[in-house]
Amino acid sequence: MACGSVEEAPTPEVLEEQTSELRTCNTYLDCRSGCGCISGVCATAIGPPPPAGYCDVPPVRACTTGADCTNGCLCSNNVCVNDGGFSPPANCLLAPADSYESDNSHTSATSYVGTPQLNHNFHRAGDQDWVLGATNINMLMTVEIYNLRNVGGLRVELYAYNYDTRTLGTLLASTSSLVCSDIAQHCMKFKVSTNVAPGVYAVKVVDTRNVPAGSDWRPTPTYDLKWY
Repeated sequence: MACGSVEEAPTPEVLEEQTSELRTCNTYLDCRSGCGCISGVCATAIGPPPPAGYCDVPPVRACTTGADCTNGCLCSNNVCVNDGGFSPPANCLLAPADSYESDNSHTSATSYVGTPQLNHNFHRAGDQDWVLGATNINMLMTVEIYNLRNVGGLRVELYAYNYDTRTLGTLLASTSSLVCSDIAQHCMKFKVSTNVAPGVYAVKVVDTRNVPAGSDWRPTPTYDLKWY
């Protein structure tokens, strides 16, 4: 016969309530910062445990101003929240697009005008940015992706381009690796180079992070681009 007070054992109703309070998840992106998705439930991944109930709260996108939030959302108490003007409501976990959008194809690419393009971002998982540039001489052409902030994986591709017909030509160079493997600032960049003739060329920069599209609320991957 079991011993002990039956008052110490939680009732089935209490157990059900405790279970329902746990936040279920499919990936870590369904959980707050500092929490991981463990056996389908948001829980402490590493480090000391957070306050009770911390991992049971949905993730939010942090902000300082409304510029940190996507269309249809505003910054309230340092969190992106719906402004009530969209139906269906906007997903405020998403990052705002950068000033170069829409540059998601070579036909809508931005033009490189001789100065670095600053603050490109991957506002969606799988985002791609296209840029067109030209030269009137034979040269060693180099495209550099640098000043990386919160960047996971990316790929850089350099193509020949027919501007008159808006036709993509031969892939001339590509990389998905940093220029070197040392943990040093001079290694924290991607670079492609190739010898070219006078003409127009297209660069494609692709976000290759393995995250579900539409749910990446973490700090937005941002980079700068220069072409010489």
